[in-house]
Amino acid sequence: MGFATLDQSRPVKERAAQEKPARRKTLPRWFRRNKQNDELGAQINISGGLSRVLKANAAAQSSHIEDDHQIRNALAAIEAALYVIDQIRDIIDQAYDVALSAQDANDAGARALRAESYDELRLSINQTLDNLDHNADLLLGKSHRQVDISLEGKARYSVSPIRLDASAKGLNLSPPREAFSSFEEITKTLGELDSALRKTDRAAADYCRDAQYLIARLTAKSSA
Repeated sequence: MGFATLDQSRPVKERAAQEKPARRKTLPRWFRRNKQNDELGAQINISGGLSRVLKANAAAQSSHIEDDHQIRNALAAIEAALYVIDQIRDIIDQAYDVALSAQDANDAGARALRAESYDELRLSINQTLDNLDHNADLLLGKSHRQVDISLEGKARYSVSPIRLDASAKGLNLSPPREAFSSFEEITKTLGELDSALRKTDRAAADYCRDAQYLIARLTAKSSA
C-alpha cells in the first residue's frame, strides 16, 4: 500500500491529527475472553479447559495410552504458546502506543527518542522467543516443528508451528531506519504493527481451535 505525500506546509500537530489512524481497540487477553456473540469469544475457555485436561488422570481402561500422552503433550505446547502469544501481543500494544506518540511529537529529536524505544520493544519480541520453555519452543521457537498426534488407527492430527519473531518471515516489523524523522515512516510502522496484531490473533485463534478439538477427543476417550 502506498502512502500519501505529506503536506509540509501544515503545522506538525495539524498534520498528525488529520493523518493519525484511529486507535485500535485492544482485544481482551485470550485467557479471559467472555463475549457471547464474538466469533473468537465463542471459543471454549482455553485456560480452564487446558488446566482441567492437563491435570486429569488418564483413563485407567484406555487402550490408547500413547495416544493420550501425545494429546496431552500437544495441549501443553498449545497452552505455553498461547501464553507467549499473549506476551508478544502486549509488546506490540506498547510499540503501537510509542509509534502513535511519535506522530504527536513536534521535533525530530523527540521522534528519534521514540524510535529508539520502539526498536527496543521490537527486539524484545525476539528476546521473548529466545527464552521459551520446552513446551512453547515446540511451536514458536527457532527449532519449531509440526506437532503430530496419532489418533485411532492410521489417523493423525497435526498442530502447525507459526513464526512470530520480528523478521520479514515472522511479524515483519521493520527497524526505524530513519529514526521516525518522517511521518511516512511512522505511518508505515503503524501499518506493520496492525498486520502483526492480526497475525498474532490468527495464530491464537488457530491454536484455540486445535486445543478445542484435542480436548474434545481426550474428554470423549476418558468418558468412554
